[in-house]
Amino acid sequence: MLEARVVKRAAGREIGQDRRCGPLVRRIVNAKRMACRLAPMPGYGVSGLILAALPFPAAADQVPPVGIPLQHVASDDDETDFDALGIMIGVNGARPRLYQFDTGSDMFLGQFEETTPGVQPVPGSKPGLYGYGDGTYGYWMQEIQFATMAYYHPDDPGDPIVTIPGKHIAGRIIDWVYNKKHDSFKDLHTSDKPVGNRDGVAYYADLEVRERMKKGEPSDHPPFYGTFGAGDYSQDKTYMASPGTQTKSGYVVSANANMGSSSTPGCAPCLSLHLTPQVRAQFTAVMPWGKLDYDDSLRQFPSSGANASNMHDGNYSYTISVPVGKKKRAVDFRGPILFDTGTAEFILVDADGTLSKFRSKGYKLAEYDQDSVDIKFYGFGDKLNDLEYDDIIIGRLADEDSGNTVTIGLPFFQSNSVMYDLEKKVTAYSPYFVTTGDFSTDTTANIPPLREVNEDIGSSGWVGLAGTLSGKGDFTIKKDANVRMTGANTYTGATHIADGGYLHLAGHGSIEHSARILNEGTFYIDHKGSYLTSWGVDKSFEDAVIRDISGSGDIVLGANRLIVTAATGSIGGSITDYDDNNKNLGGGLVLIGGKLTIAGNNDYSGLTEVASGAEMHVTGQLTADVSVYGKLIVDGQVFGTVKVNNGGTLSGTGTVGSVNLLPGGMAGHMKTTEVD
Repeated sequence: MLEARVVKRAAGREIGQDRRCGPLVRRIVNAKRMACRLAPMPGYGVSGLILAALPFPAAADQVPPVGIPLQHVASDDDETDFDALGIMIGVNGARPRLYQFDTGSDMFLGQFEETTPGVQPVPGSKPGLYGYGDGTYGYWMQEIQFATMAYYHPDDPGDPIVTIPGKHIAGRIIDWVYNKKHDSFKDLHTSDKPVGNRDGVAYYADLEVRERMKKGEPSDHPPFYGTFGAGDYSQDKTYMASPGTQTKSGYVVSANANMGSSSTPGCAPCLSLHLTPQVRAQFTAVMPWGKLDYDDSLRQFPSSGANASNMHDGNYSYTISVPVGKKKRAVDFRGPILFDTGTAEFILVDADGTLSKFRSKGYKLAEYDQDSVDIKFYGFGDKLNDLEYDDIIIGRLADEDSGNTVTIGLPFFQSNSVMYDLEKKVTAYSPYFVTTGDFSTDTTANIPPLREVNEDIGSSGWVGLAGTLSGKGDFTIKKDANVRMTGANTYTGATHIADGGYLHLAGHGSIEHSARILNEGTFYIDHKGSYLTSWGVDKSFEDAVIRDISGSGDIVLGANRLIVTAATGSIGGSITDYDDNNKNLGGGLVLIGGKLTIAGNNDYSGLTEVASGAEMHVTGQLTADVSVYGKLIVDGQVFGTVKVNNGGTLSGTGTVGSVNLLPGGMAGHMKTTEVD
């Protein structure tokens, strides 16, 4: 699981359990071909935080991230099946309510109390349809405007986490409606007369939903009072309440933690508003939006001016293995994807080109049907992102659009964090639970404590720390846990990496204040600095500076240098710089101070440097060259050339490739493999 690929499983729900539409005979749960409006859409635990009103500063990443808690919501019939995400919002100081968090739509639609002060209809607007799925159902709504949106913790809606002032526009739900082409219209209790028409098609109110709304109860899909559209696109200049209107840089949806538990501290699950280089460095599956069609959508979000995408973007490579006869047949695809938290199935086929390709391989998926398939994502430079999922649900509606798109639903979010980078026009995912919050290794601090990561924290032990870890206590990564640090951490305790545990430093990631690293697992620095240019990290951060390290665990350098400043330990594992393609990248090791023993068999290809006043004892082996200003004792083997500089000394009973003795240097009689 932690080697060349990640294999995770996810399952959708069965037909006939549509949360929005009540019990239907043939509907795919919450699935949408498109969220189409057919008429004229912080720090965790900081109480009362108010963000400045727009406009945003020119440098988008100057705005610190704000963690807005989300909630995993279970289905009506199975409390262990979490088929939706919720977000708690209060409008203009009104009582907060829970809304479905939906990255597959772009407008905020809710049951807003008519008595809320300052909430007014948008001048000139008339009630109309905001449709879902195949356009046969949706909200009949009236556009309204208001001055503040406050986000709350769904489990503790006392004080707001953050309040955002501005010119917000949303849709007040009047009715939940259907037209007569809806596949289950005859089974519904609808109004005798239509509430309105769109393009000559009449829409009728669901009377059961209307009755719930009169009582002040959640409307079309309890427990939600509507839908908060959080897509990275906008189809109308009046859609001014989505995350894209509240940030210039972008946001991260981390829904891959705390499903049915509260083991992960901080904001989990979480919407992290605003991006920084530390946040971006958590993601290596980075996909540019590519050439987009803006005939039906905007190039920029209203109010913020942030870049806006289309509903589908990118050019992803993936393979769907479908049942044909008694076997599964692999079908390769390449094209845009919509990552949609509002679709309960893993895959929704939303384009006729995708269906045609299936049919050419002997596989047919009927309208309003679903099936069990496998899917693999691949094509990124980091093999970590070659994700495979077995026995997941695929479904379709009807009347698909033309093209080669597909929608990937909520189960994907339940095992991956997804980043919408509006500033750099990319979408990305990561199998880590990415958190932007700050933590402490002390239990008495006024920020959430985090002293260890085990397999119950984050995404089955995978945690991406983009904030700062401070404190005087130790930090431990247990067996089967995998931590990716991209912030400049300040904790001073020891860092323990257990056998079977993994620690990655990437981007700005640093633990240089940690007293020592006790490494029995694997320590990676291959993604330090500007591993990807889109992160916006300077090359000066490519070196990983630590105080001390010991243990039998392995170290992966990549093209970077590990700099040890106050060594006392012994490295018994392997130090390597090989990449996924079995290529040396030139990583090196620098000993600035103290005494370090190299006891393992190492194959990194870059230079080993021993500074003046430092001492290195090689009892294992080094493959490449060594430059010595301090003291080098070789009782093992160095295959490369040892350059002894002025003030440096070389001694020992081992073997070196050759010796280059400069004036002022000293070298004892050494065995060499040099050939004249």
